[in-house]
Amino acid sequence: MPVAVELSTIEKRTVAIDTQAQEQLLRHRRVWEQKPILRRVYNDEFFARLLSFRIPNGLTLEVGAGPGFFKQFAPDIFSTDLVWCPWLDAIADAQHLPFQNASVANIFGLDMLHHLATPMTFLRESARILTPGGRLILVEPWITPLSYFIFRFLHQERCDLSETPWLSNRPGAIPEKMAFDGNQAIPYLLFGPSHRSNTLNSLPGLKLLALEPFCLFAYLLSGGFKPMNLLPEFLYPALSKFERATLPLWRRIAALRVVLALEKNG
Repeated sequence: MPVAVELSTIEKRTVAIDTQAQEQLLRHRRVWEQKPILRRVYNDEFFARLLSFRIPNGLTLEVGAGPGFFKQFAPDIFSTDLVWCPWLDAIADAQHLPFQNASVANIFGLDMLHHLATPMTFLRESARILTPGGRLILVEPWITPLSYFIFRFLHQERCDLSETPWLSNRPGAIPEKMAFDGNQAIPYLLFGPSHRSNTLNSLPGLKLLALEPFCLFAYLLSGGFKPMNLLPEFLYPALSKFERATLPLWRRIAALRVVLALEKNG
């Protein structure tokens, strides 16, 4: 299927190569290859959830594809990122997507929304390029009492609940930032109970289809992309079943992630 890219309209810009981001992505790929338990957690808990909301047929795009793990799981997606990597299909800024209006059936993103300088710009761009009934499907950090403590005090990225990303409607150029700069509170600030209506009112072309907090025991014990791992692989199936069975008991107080699905109005 030909990709509907507006090559003639892409703004020609000189962007500094983010070598720090490239080095981080290479480190993540090394850890990924060395930790089979991490691959299982991502495949079962993250990627499967993303794909469960996918609509059939049409172009499927991944933004912020980074180390390229999701494309390994779903090779038919068209993977993009602002940081050049040889395993990507194209370089594209999620806040300035080079795709025609109503040309993409699904947009996937994993841990990318909270890294954007102006996340509302990306959400409006998604609404522009999605076909009627098309879906934007994201997995992002989510704020609960437990996750806030972890993100605020035990994680290298910021977790700042004082920002107002739903008000980011500034005209002009998009602010410059490094690719891995981010605020893990952004998804909650946009779609949490306090400001969800403000966000959705600013996105009249999109409706919220699903908001499902998840993720706790298996990911924490795996150590994520740190070298440590406290979860023997033979115990993972039982722990995964336990985590899914008990999810209703702890999702409001301890979930670390959320899957968000937004659908473009038909």
